[in-house]
Amino acid sequence: MTTRRISRFIAGFAFGLALLVGSSPNWAADPKIETKWETKRTAQPEDLDELRALEARVKSVVDKCTPCTVAITIGFGAGSGVIVSEDGLVLTAAHVIAGEPKFDPKGSGYEPNKDCTIILSDGKRVKGKTLGINDKMDSGMVKIIDKGPNDGKWPFIPLAKSADVKPGQWVVSLGHPGGPKSGRAPVARLGQMQPPEKNKMHTAGGFIVSNCTLVGGDSGGPLYDLDGKVIGIHSRIGLSLATNVHVPSDKFVVDWDKLIAGEVIGRAPKPPAAVVGVVFAEDENDDAYVVEVDEDGPAAKAGLKPGDTITKFNAEPIKTVKKFRDLIKDKKPGDVVKLSVRRGTEILALSVTLGKRGA
Repeated sequence: MTTRRISRFIAGFAFGLALLVGSSPNWAADPKIETKWETKRTAQPEDLDELRALEARVKSVVDKCTPCTVAITIGFGAGSGVIVSEDGLVLTAAHVIAGEPKFDPKGSGYEPNKDCTIILSDGKRVKGKTLGINDKMDSGMVKIIDKGPNDGKWPFIPLAKSADVKPGQWVVSLGHPGGPKSGRAPVARLGQMQPPEKNKMHTAGGFIVSNCTLVGGDSGGPLYDLDGKVIGIHSRIGLSLATNVHVPSDKFVVDWDKLIAGEVIGRAPKPPAAVVGVVFAEDENDDAYVVEVDEDGPAAKAGLKPGDTITKFNAEPIKTVKKFRDLIKDKKPGDVVKLSVRRGTEILALSVTLGKRGA
């Protein structure tokens, strides 16, 4: 078989593999194959025996890793993930469990410990809780709450060192393209790692790139080497479906303890907003006339009442609601502010210890 014919055959094989594995978990390679495929190999198969050896190696990875590859649903969103510890830790992409944190510059869109659903490869659903994320790297972690099937333990796949993966090395992607579908196991796709020099726009941030074909719903799913270990987590699609960006496993290892602790890495936590505990008229250009007072809030404790009008904030004149809100934005819970308040014909001087939202 010529090199050109083999290359065409491999392309067809990689595409057919995704369809075959996704539709039938019982597919099998020839058990009589004697040629072995070196798992770190970067070259293409040179003949049919080598092609069959690659097929057998891919099948062993899929068989081993499918039970640990999961779907994750949270709210109206869905993505993929992989179980990496016997106590049910699941690695995924940050945007699967937090929406799109990279497009949330104020850092207000994510809080850990949210309920989510983990869908196993056989379709069974179990409960999970979100843990930490690294906003910059798009990495995230989830914990399965339910007990595992093996004396309370979960089957899991260990991590390999992503730094040891070579350009051109053969890899297998698993995930749920288009979202989880009833009766369909995680779908496998075969590909190779891409040389860094060809993907500077992606590798500059410490990501790795493969040509495994991915689509929406695969986000958060695992990228495996041919030893059946996790080397990356799907983050996003590049300029084409065959240029795909993954969070390296080594990045998860660096952040491991912080992710388990539920920390948000890569951005400063948003400080809690300071509140007075009053409701103003709807028009922000009106004066700061108090319509309602939270009976348990800071304003009530300081003596403010409905019908009062705030005229000064730390001696600065307040002529509109907007001005009052602009000034309080720079304060934090626990700060003491002095308010001048007009009540009928009286002007009162009140000290208010600011509270925090939700408290």
